[in-house]
Amino acid sequence: MITKQLINLLRSQVIPWTAPGARSGIIVARPVMHKSQLPEGATLTTRKLSGERKVFKARRKHGNHRLYTATWPNDNLQETTVPRISCIVSGSADHFLGKYSVRCGEGNFLIIPPGEPHQQFGPFLQGQLLKTGHCVLVHAYAYNHGILFWITTSYHSEHVNNMGDNYLIPNMAAAQVLHLLVEEAANNQTGMDAVCKNYLGALFTLIGRDIEAGNYMHPGPKENIDVSSRPTASFTEQVQKYVEANCHKILKVEDAAMHLYMSNSQFSRRMRQEMGITFLQLLTQVRIERAKQMLRETDLTVIAISGYLSFKSSTHFQALFRTHVGYTPIEYRNQGR
Repeated sequence: MITKQLINLLRSQVIPWTAPGARSGIIVARPVMHKSQLPEGATLTTRKLSGERKVFKARRKHGNHRLYTATWPNDNLQETTVPRISCIVSGSADHFLGKYSVRCGEGNFLIIPPGEPHQQFGPFLQGQLLKTGHCVLVHAYAYNHGILFWITTSYHSEHVNNMGDNYLIPNMAAAQVLHLLVEEAANNQTGMDAVCKNYLGALFTLIGRDIEAGNYMHPGPKENIDVSSRPTASFTEQVQKYVEANCHKILKVEDAAMHLYMSNSQFSRRMRQEMGITFLQLLTQVRIERAKQMLRETDLTVIAISGYLSFKSSTHFQALFRTHVGYTPIEYRNQGR
């Protein structure tokens, strides 16, 4: 889906569904579910699980974050360590949630807490819908550093999973909103529906804003790429992740030091000892790499890119770019095309 169409989809359909006066469309995956918990028009059926649960060990993906913990290969289910939401934006969908199958239409949101079994592969259609139905869903995972966002389309028995065409949005605030949303839904306290709607509206507003501003990687990480497993992130990994997620902002040493709970002097000393560069040098390197990506993948002007990445000026950006890359930004873009 073209980026402009995606932004329009979020703003014209998904976000209005989260407004205070909109009908309730929230469905929460739970070990025990009842029809009375579902919004109007949704149906719930029980299915018998025929296979065994297989546990994944020491498999980490997407920035050293273990995504999958288990699957049921015979039952088309998976467990993840991160919260997930799916929204039906067109048609009617069937979605496996543990021993249940939920059928619901557009405007409904599936909220899946970590550890809750949910459908692994499409199509998200069952029964007669496999012959006559269709559905389009948007999905999002929350990582510590941001949001992984993608679209799936099921038409009869055909299924297109655009996970490989995903958007990795390095927005920690959006990730926190999704974590808070799932926590609120799981607790199921009085007023849950209204609170969740507010979180959903904020989440999709942040996603749409960042996609429109070009603050994303597209495509993001591929599903079949594993990274080495480590029990905790090193100082270098933490600094790199923080800078990559916030390189578009005006950053100072104090900001990074506070993020890692260090004094300015301690942080700067460890930068020199463990990374061999200063914080400003690292920030410049990351911004140049992000600028290269934006020059390749967007039509934004050099002035817009320099402003977005918080360079002092367009002239300063172009001088730094030529020093690091060997070409001016325009030469680099033309060469790539």
